[in-house]
Amino acid sequence: MSAATTRRVLVTGGTGAIGGAVVERLRTEGAEVVFSGRNLTRGAVLAGRTGATFVPGDVRESGAVAAIVAEALGVLRGLDGLVLATGILHRSPLSETTDDAWDALMETNVVAPFLFARACLDALSDGGGAIVAIASGAADWPEAELGAYSVSKRALLWMTRMLAVEGATRGVRSNAVCPGHTAAGMGSIVDRATPGDGMSPPVPPSGAHTTASEVAEAVAYLLSDAAGGSTGATLSVDGGMLAALRAVRVRQ
Repeated sequence: MSAATTRRVLVTGGTGAIGGAVVERLRTEGAEVVFSGRNLTRGAVLAGRTGATFVPGDVRESGAVAAIVAEALGVLRGLDGLVLATGILHRSPLSETTDDAWDALMETNVVAPFLFARACLDALSDGGGAIVAIASGAADWPEAELGAYSVSKRALLWMTRMLAVEGATRGVRSNAVCPGHTAAGMGSIVDRATPGDGMSPPVPPSGAHTTASEVAEAVAYLLSDAAGGSTGATLSVDGGMLAALRAVRVRQ
């Protein structure tokens, strides 16, 4: 894509902390952005502040993904990037996860991203687009108190890599970003964690939790031409948590 071409991007889960930060970051570089989400108030505020187009929808409802994609393609008249930021968090050991909680996690964190990617692949192939999925550090280090969530994010990570394989012949790149404990996202979980309780350390080696804007910068890079040689890759934005799982001792 030439520098003069405006990038057209669909951001799913744009009313969440990370998804919203991605919308704002992409708009600062002049990208045309459509974003989806369930929170009508947050969506309206973000659309008003950024000029992006908000398409409300609950991805667990039948036909919602197809409707969101159709509207996005109508507004953007094509697609250069897809950011899969739809996701929910559930705190529970795997053995204590209810059927309803499991279904909600898998439908939101795995099935919906799959449906979005499948529905957008042809449009992305037209101009050699890029997919970026928001996975999690929990995809690499399963967290005991986030059992089903960890499973869902691992599945999303592997799906992203499979999309990279299938997309290679169509000129579509697919990469993942794995945030660590992100302020305003994982913060409510992290604040209740204590060393030795089975969760990852509350403070990474950097001494600060990841911010949504830092994750958004990583997403913007992976969507850009500068990352043209990257596909099937995972970029950790976690302050060093994966590098030092006993990171709390590093800070002592």
